[in-house]
Amino acid sequence: MKLKDFKLKMISELSSIYEMDELNSIFNLLAEDYLKIPRSKILLANEIDLNESNHLLFISALERLKTHEPIQYVLGKTSFMDLEFKVNSSVLIPRPETEELVRLILKENLDGKEILDIGTGSGCIAISIAKNLPNSKVSALDISNDAIEVAKENAKLNSVSIEFINEDIFEYNSNKKYDVIISNPPYVTELEKTLMKKNVLDFEPELALFVEDNEPLKYYTEIINFSKFSLKNKGLLFFEINNKYYDNLNQYLFENDFKFQKFDDYRGLSRFIFALKSKI
Repeated sequence: MKLKDFKLKMISELSSIYEMDELNSIFNLLAEDYLKIPRSKILLANEIDLNESNHLLFISALERLKTHEPIQYVLGKTSFMDLEFKVNSSVLIPRPETEELVRLILKENLDGKEILDIGTGSGCIAISIAKNLPNSKVSALDISNDAIEVAKENAKLNSVSIEFINEDIFEYNSNKKYDVIISNPPYVTELEKTLMKKNVLDFEPELALFVEDNEPLKYYTEIINFSKFSLKNKGLLFFEINNKYYDNLNQYLFENDFKFQKFDDYRGLSRFIFALKSKI
């Protein structure tokens, strides 16, 4: 089988699942990874004959993609903030919105600060921060031991030093004081599940995605309560949020003596909140 024949087969068998631009992107990712071909030269390589080993790789990937498994899990990796991260079904696939959050945070003067990332998952936030702020001391907390193991691999892969904490934020107690606390906690309500695709629902970890309909802000309120004692005065709190509950979250921040500012994501939705602890 030639590379171009596989592409035609892939398009034929996946066109009911993916749009054409997605299929082209998936094909390019597979060819880049399996054949070690730069994207700029993939079209020129269409006539390449796949050897038995590569043929099996491509066909195996196709079979997995037909079940709606995300391409990032098929390849076992993804890109975030121009860095490579290992991913599997123990961790969420990093989203463009979260990259926006990190880029906004990096505009602040935070180098040399003590920083905690709560709900770190793959470690994409903590590791990207540590890579870009080499004088900062970054810690990362997650309830999932499997996620922590993935994050540790990613820290090693990207040559950064992170303190990892395998704890439940609802039970975690610490005497340490941080300059900055960051979190992208679960914020998709159970009712919103119906709007999500199979590749998310069937493969990504529910623990990292969903929250009960009657307590949509439970992680945020817990982290704010934790921050009242674990964040230094004038410390900063950064959240990625469900835009539907922006007003409710702002009210809770106000009641707990935080000054705050919101930022929109690339779609114009209220997606990020930066808060300042204004009282001891």
